[in-house]
Amino acid sequence: MTDQLQDAVLALVETHGDAGVTMGKIVDRLVGDGASEQAVELSIWRLIQARRLTPHGFVCRKVRKPSQSGQGGETRTYEFVLISWSPALDAQLDLNLDVAGGS
Repeated sequence: MTDQLQDAVLALVETHGDAGVTMGKIVDRLVGDGASEQAVELSIWRLIQARRLTPHGFVCRKVRKPSQSGQGGETRTYEFVLISWSPALDAQLDLNLDVAGGS
């Protein structure tokens, strides 16, 4: 099922073209078609790792949640927008998180 699921993810991403599609929309759509949430998420991460999908941006949503004081508060959530693999954007996946200096 993994190959079929990855094919379904890629087909869905391709229908959105250069505008991309959020990871959440992909998961929601394929879960609605009967796939398990975790299997879809793992397929997406494997496709990113295999350089078949490229993060092309993100969506920020502000979510309101109640607090103990009753005032409520907002928190931000972020979600990748994905496109088919792009050689031009591939370098962004090679994160160099080393800190120079080291004192």
